[in-house]
Amino acid sequence: MTIAHGAMVHGPCYIADKVFVSFNSIVYSATVGRGSFISYNAVVTNGVRIPPGSFVPPGAHIDSQEKADALSTVPKDSKEFVHEVQRVNHEFPASYHLLFGGNRCSCGFAYDQ
Repeated sequence: MTIAHGAMVHGPCYIADKVFVSFNSIVYSATVGRGSFISYNAVVTNGVRIPPGSFVPPGAHIDSQEKADALSTVPKDSKEFVHEVQRVNHEFPASYHLLFGGNRCSCGFAYDQ
């Protein structure tokens, strides 16, 4: 599972494996099936069950089971986007010392000696 910046997951909810919850999206009181993609600014709520492999479009408000059941499958370019986001996120720890170094200058920037 990947939860992007600004996304909010608020229970009770269940999010299965290989789900991408995109930027500024909200999952509240819902179940999201394996391999689904919740696009940016989308809202999934009201106890709905997102079927596995479903694509929630940008800005969508999925608040009924009827809407959830009508979703399409995740497009290939969205799957590729998830892999790229995950790749970049794996690179971040190599530069964390710049944020969390043992020392700080007067401007607040962290550094190691």
